[in-house]
Amino acid sequence: MKEERTFIIDGEKITAEVERDGDNLRITVDGETHTVKIEGGAGPSKIVRSRRGRPGSQNESSGSIFSSIPGKVVSIDVKVGDSVEEGETILILEAMKMQNEISSPVSGVVTDIFVEEGQSVESNFELASVSKEAHD
Repeated sequence: MKEERTFIIDGEKITAEVERDGDNLRITVDGETHTVKIEGGAGPSKIVRSRRGRPGSQNESSGSIFSSIPGKVVSIDVKVGDSVEEGETILILEAMKMQNEISSPVSGVVTDIFVEEGQSVESNFELASVSKEAHD
């Protein structure tokens, strides 16, 4: 099933069609289609989704945040000790010139950040961790 998505690429807002076929994504921008293979059989529990409220984006009890695809960390929007809400953006990961908001799978406190701005990461690389402990 094709979905229309809006992305910000190099500061420019664009619309693309995204279609998933097993472990492949077909992304069509301005009539040009790119195929992306998701390594490791990326079932729902392995993909970090950037949209609030998407079911299955992470294990409910897990505060670990992993990259779903190889990319470059563009910005880190939190620091260790910050309180975050489920779905809040933790960092921006650029992949294939698309900037992806990586969000917290749980509400809690940021306990670790394992990357730096400008760092390149591989698929399934742990980016950060959020403790599900009560926070203000």
